[in-house]
Amino acid sequence: MGVLEILGEVLYYLAIYYGPAMVANASPVLVGKGTPIDRGVAFVDGRRLLGDGKTWEGLIIGLLFGTTIAAVEAVAFNNPTMYVYGVTGAVGALIGDIVASFFKRRLGYERGAPLPVVDQLDFYIGATVFMLLVGWQPKWGDVVAGAVLIVALHKLTNLIAYYLRLKDVPW
Repeated sequence: MGVLEILGEVLYYLAIYYGPAMVANASPVLVGKGTPIDRGVAFVDGRRLLGDGKTWEGLIIGLLFGTTIAAVEAVAFNNPTMYVYGVTGAVGALIGDIVASFFKRRLGYERGAPLPVVDQLDFYIGATVFMLLVGWQPKWGDVVAGAVLIVALHKLTNLIAYYLRLKDVPW
């Protein structure tokens, strides 16, 4: 199998299994500011639980867009199981991102401060864990290759969102 064939297989794998998670992770920037999930509450360390970047509106739009993509894929491939994995992956992606924000606040990182690799893979790991919880049996080579590709795609999509003025920072 050539490099292009392998790349094509990994891209297909990402689109099918992680498409809803990627859309769920990316879509909250469309709503801009909103009501913080943590309502401004601080943790015992005096820092915000999550910060202003994690909002109810962003969570809702992420769930809406992610589950819509899951439904489209399930219908297009006539495979209801894809809907289950897609919805679960979308939820996992959003929760993975929220968990990463919690830990970034604990480490003293302010909203928007970069934490390489964590910022790129938090949603991917969350989606993977949640899909595994509902019985997904992945090709682990594709999952690992997808993680590498996700880092590059994440950087590219964040740059695009920054230049479109959807994000305040390019990471």
